Amino acid sequence: MVLEIRLSNFFSIKDEVVLDMQAASKKKRKTSSRPRDLGERTNRLFKTLKRTKPTQVTSLSLVEWHRQIKNLAYFAYRSHNDAVTKLIETSLLPQLIRLDEAVFLPAQRDDISVDFLNYLETELDGQLCTQTLLELYQIYKRYVIQYKIMDLVPSRPELEFPETMAMNRRFILHIGPTNSGKTFHALERLKTAKKGTYLGPLRLLALEVYEKMHDCGVPSTMLTGQECIADDDSRITASTIEMADFSEEYDIAVIDEAQLTADPDRGHCWTKAILGLKAHEIHVCMSPAAESAVTHLIHLCGDSLAICRYQRKTALICEDTPFSFPESVLPGDALVVFSKKSVLDVAGRLEEEGIKASVIYGSLPPEIRRRQMQLFTSGKTKVVVATDAIGMGLNLPVRRIVFVQTQKFDGTTRRGLTVPEIKQIAGRAGRFGLFDTGYVNAMGQESLDYIREQLTPEEEPIEKVSLGFPQILLDLDEPLDVIIKVWKSVEPTPPFEKVSVDEILSLYAQAERYRNDIYGFDDKRILYRMISCPIDIKDHQVVLQWLRYCKDYPADKRLKHPDKGAGSKLGLQKYETYYRKLDLYYQFSHRFDKIIDEDWLEQERSRTEGTIMQYLSKGKKSYIARCQRCGRMLPVGYPFKICDPCFRHSSIIA
Repeated sequence: MVLEIRLSNFFSIKDEVVLDMQAASKKKRKTSSRPRDLGERTNRLFKTLKRTKPTQVTSLSLVEWHRQIKNLAYFAYRSHNDAVTKLIETSLLPQLIRLDEAVFLPAQRDDISVDFLNYLETELDGQLCTQTLLELYQIYKRYVIQYKIMDLVPSRPELEFPETMAMNRRFILHIGPTNSGKTFHALERLKTAKKGTYLGPLRLLALEVYEKMHDCGVPSTMLTGQECIADDDSRITASTIEMADFSEEYDIAVIDEAQLTADPDRGHCWTKAILGLKAHEIHVCMSPAAESAVTHLIHLCGDSLAICRYQRKTALICEDTPFSFPESVLPGDALVVFSKKSVLDVAGRLEEEGIKASVIYGSLPPEIRRRQMQLFTSGKTKVVVATDAIGMGLNLPVRRIVFVQTQKFDGTTRRGLTVPEIKQIAGRAGRFGLFDTGYVNAMGQESLDYIREQLTPEEEPIEKVSLGFPQILLDLDEPLDVIIKVWKSVEPTPPFEKVSVDEILSLYAQAERYRNDIYGFDDKRILYRMISCPIDIKDHQVVLQWLRYCKDYPADKRLKHPDKGAGSKLGLQKYETYYRKLDLYYQFSHRFDKIIDEDWLEQERSRTEGTIMQYLSKGKKSYIARCQRCGRMLPVGYPFKICDPCFRHSSIIA
């Protein structure tokens, strides 16, 4: 009732709304008939609204009543029926406001303020009949939060790091294609650091740098989201980019694969490292496409830079004759596909032909990837079958890259590979020191022509730089999901683009269903630590484990050990999921300062790695793609689950 009284002073049927309706009506049809008894219809709707109790109101009924009043107002305007217009203003609108208020939550009703009423009057004049009051309130809240965000977050991202801005940092950019030695030169300089750090995209690369430093007598630490290995008196920390420490001050730092600043999911980590890392000398390794984007970030900070350019050390040749499977397979080949299912399928077919193959794909535990790589580098396997994970700086003795597939599903649609993707993957062929030339091929003439065409042009410059969610916004007095969504909607200054927040919003939605069972759900900082935990949201079992930890973490100093799951039918997938649960156990414990059962964790990881290796060494034939009807082996890369003969047979019957 309070809201009804306060709003009734502000709203009446506005000419703007009626004119908008008139224009919309003309688009639908050129003529419209006047209702026979406009007053009777208005009275009938008034009686309906008056006898409706607040508990009977639904969002759908409100939308319908708004629509009806809008139409009545339009016809009253057209017919110059002042009596009906007055009836709508004095009788229908107050009743509509009363019912509009009924769908407000208590906290929202208490939040109604003069500012909201002023906003309705000045910004949304006359829209009461086109949208429900709750919809207008939600628009208003987003409007307010946007201004709060703009007040809290500096207009220039580099200003979030005042200590770094006060430093005179020196950047050395190592720019070149794959296999050009750019990272090697940066790491040579890192060896001389009294206190240095390496930041890369993969745990395997961090481990590789740690081992190189260790072998050279440089005490080091490897730090990732899964583990920490530390030498005494460590001088160098090799980390994944997400583990960058912005509180420490370094004399030398290396940021690897900086072209990933444009990545919609992880790119903000590279952006933040370039803008905020407190290091006097920073070496940035990247492809030529990232030069303008990275130099733009450095100029924003006012730091100096020098550029070292590199050329590929071995020739890269696209072969003339298309690859044929399995006849064309040679030792040193890397066969590239774009899903775990395809990797195991191709590896299984090679196994049937007596060809031993290593496998590399994204969901494979890092240690297993490493073992699979060692089998290939030692010559125990002759071929590697991999997804595009092979293109991310992994040093393998690959003579030839073969694109078994030239399309990939990017989370939204199936599309052809881009120029940067093809060059990044193809560049792994012909490792310097082992081969004088690298070769590239593809399955079928059409695919080979496509790869050859995409290898020729220069990469287009990267035009987007990803920005992450600023945690200072957690101080806003609004729900976390609303803050994140509104922050995402505020357009930053080019070339900056907001990071994808789909995964953390998905985890927020999962947690919200159990908000009464989760201690700290109303504390946005605790909740953000939960939903920003990097897990595979597509793995239902891992998400369930995450929910259990969200509910149970305050109960004890230690988290409960994850379970393997019931049954054994899932085989390899079951143990990969269990390994991800072990990673979650470590990450969640680390985030919430829980005691980690290190000995148990190491033993479980070791056992699980051994089991996965057994599956990969013996059981790949069972993953060969076969027709679901007749059981016939399907062609390599075949996109359907039923073979052509079965499909034609079913079409004839139909």
